[in-house]
Amino acid sequence: MPRRVALVTACAGLVAAGCGQGPPPVQPPEPPVVTVANPVERELDTFTEFTGRLQAVEAVDVRAQVTGYLKTVYFETPTGGVLNRGLVKEGDKLYEIDPEPYDAALNNAEASLVKADADVITAESNLRRATADLARAEKTRTALSPEDFDRYKNTADTAAATVNSARAAVDAAKANLQKARFDRKNCTIRCEVKGVARVSRTQVTPGNLVRTGDTILCRVTSVDPIHAYFDVDEMTSLAYRRLVSEKELPDPRDPKTRLKCAVGLKDEAGYPHKGEVDYIDPEILRGTGTRTVRGLLPNPGYRLTPGDSVRVRVEAGKPRKYVTIPETAVGSQQRQKYVYVVNDKDEAEFRPVVLGLVREDQGVRLQVVESGVTPRDRVIVNGMLRVRPGVKVNPKPAAPAVPSAAVAAAPGKP
Repeated sequence: MPRRVALVTACAGLVAAGCGQGPPPVQPPEPPVVTVANPVERELDTFTEFTGRLQAVEAVDVRAQVTGYLKTVYFETPTGGVLNRGLVKEGDKLYEIDPEPYDAALNNAEASLVKADADVITAESNLRRATADLARAEKTRTALSPEDFDRYKNTADTAAATVNSARAAVDAAKANLQKARFDRKNCTIRCEVKGVARVSRTQVTPGNLVRTGDTILCRVTSVDPIHAYFDVDEMTSLAYRRLVSEKELPDPRDPKTRLKCAVGLKDEAGYPHKGEVDYIDPEILRGTGTRTVRGLLPNPGYRLTPGDSVRVRVEAGKPRKYVTIPETAVGSQQRQKYVYVVNDKDEAEFRPVVLGLVREDQGVRLQVVESGVTPRDRVIVNGMLRVRPGVKVNPKPAAPAVPSAAVAAAPGKP
């Protein structure tokens, strides 16, 4: 029993000693350091961005217009491959079909025309003689029997018919000669594409029979200029039509007021290839809800090739002022876009925003904000993951991304 009392007394002493010392006080955490910047109002060009594809202005499947055995391929050799980088100009020789049968046909047609001309001369001479005989017979008709007079008249009528037949034969001979010349000319197959074009490899080698309109020999595609096709959705189309009706944009179908466009390849920065919209499809396809639009672009260096996927930018109105922030300042919560703003008490404030287009200037991507912030706000551009609404922060000013007077040039929607 005394032992139990001693143990209880010892525990009570330890508890008393612990209560007397107490735990060390908890230090509040330091406010997280964040970088802030004021939204900047910039005057920016207004345009819309699309995804498109390039297509040749002219593309021709080369076929023969005469039947014969292929004799020569001018743009490709068995050992040298396709010559001159595959570039050809309008009028350049591509193929030669054995012309010997067509030379013979041309000579025969020329001879037939000469004979037909001679037959006309002979028939006209006979007609003049028969006409003179008939005239004399009419003067002495009383001295002639009806049978003799009818003979003179029939001879004159036959001579006139012979002349008409001979003249028709001349026309037929001329047509045959024209056909023979056409066939002989088309034994040499030339490039019909205007300007500079690029030719594919030959599909037929010398010695093979080529049939009229049946055999595809090669394909020739123009390279300069080039078309860019892209699809415009219905809402964007309506926006453009509204801008035209409000005189914010000129009529893009008028050749004098075509919309400016620019194209960039996948491996290029920006939109270095400039052109203009030269065609707008008259209908919106109900299956896709889009309208096909086409741009025409010079391609002097042949950098653009048919089939390339490209980014297309089209002007969409006059330049106007936009409030912009760095794209990195924007957060996303399901479908809601937001930023954090530092208030006068240096507390983080959650701010929903309505966003517009994204622009790129001097390597910096700028987000246009339609509503939600003003140039007076301090927006957190770095350190968003360390803050929550109402949290005290240590704001540090960020260096300006780009001069506020700069005009960006990159994709977006009006």
